[in-house]
Amino acid sequence: MKLTVNFLLIILLMVTSVCTAQIKIKAVGDVMPGSLTPVKIIPPDSGKIFVRSIKNYLSGADVCFGNFEGTLISGWEKPSKCTEKDTARCYEFGIPVYLLTAVKQLGFNVMNLNNNHSADYGPNVYKLTQKYLNDNGIKTAGRAGYAEITINNKRIAVIGFGNGVAENQLQNINSAAAKIRNLKSKYDYVFVSFHGGTEGVSAVNMPDEIAAYHDGSSFSIIKFAHSVIDAGADLVLGHGPHVLRAMELYKGKLIAYSLGNFLTYGNFSLKGYCGIGGILEAELDKNGNFVKGQFIPTVQQGRGVPVYDNFCTSIKLMKRLLKSYQPGGKLFMDDSGYLSIKTK
Repeated sequence: MKLTVNFLLIILLMVTSVCTAQIKIKAVGDVMPGSLTPVKIIPPDSGKIFVRSIKNYLSGADVCFGNFEGTLISGWEKPSKCTEKDTARCYEFGIPVYLLTAVKQLGFNVMNLNNNHSADYGPNVYKLTQKYLNDNGIKTAGRAGYAEITINNKRIAVIGFGNGVAENQLQNINSAAAKIRNLKSKYDYVFVSFHGGTEGVSAVNMPDEIAAYHDGSSFSIIKFAHSVIDAGADLVLGHGPHVLRAMELYKGKLIAYSLGNFLTYGNFSLKGYCGIGGILEAELDKNGNFVKGQFIPTVQQGRGVPVYDNFCTSIKLMKRLLKSYQPGGKLFMDDSGYLSIKTK
């Protein structure tokens, strides 16, 4: 009898190990902890206020990801993106290097650097920004190449795609898919980051597949996300619209079309939907399939200090977006933000 019980326990443990998650990710959208340009707005206490306000909610993950929206500078560098002919919509974010200490203390270990602000101060300062982050233990998914992380003997590649002249172009879906197939042949997990989508408060809804840009170009971000998963990606994390957008499960893989603004201190509008965000927690099994997760609601106070949102505004918004974007979808979110797979 004792042998039978032990045998059953062994079988139960084997089944449980197959079904349980292998990797836990926490991801946020835009991170810009203060800037010297276009207007000098710096947080108090060298950014430690952020660590006190939200660090506990970012801990406990194997991978902690964000989109670094700006360039790290020492103060002598000059911005080079905007010209006198540019409209008021052109911004250049020069983030003092010393604020990187707070970013590191928050727990981030990988940042996307393929966005429209990572080269605001030119290519040389962009390379310095990469070096600053890497030297502080924060891997970078840049305008070319990818980041590599090893967790529990599992090798993870994180690659970022952006809308611009970078090598990893969001618009070139065929090239993106080829890059993913190549990475999947070498790594246990492949995570895709993309910076794109129509910006602004009205962009929370995705009535169609086409995302328009200020330069007049457009393409389907949904087609992009589906294509990279078809090619082998295990997770897709979007940012750029400065508001939250819907999520979906596609072939068992999780897609977040925009994680909105998370920590954008000064020089960012925080009105309405632009001031709310969240921390996406996702657990994946050994095959990269989504197992379960949670959406932790955040709101930015003052000029941009992220705190837990007791009113759960972003959870209410995300529940509505899930229903409107994909009424029959497999992803379910309850009133507390917990994410699961629908069984019916």
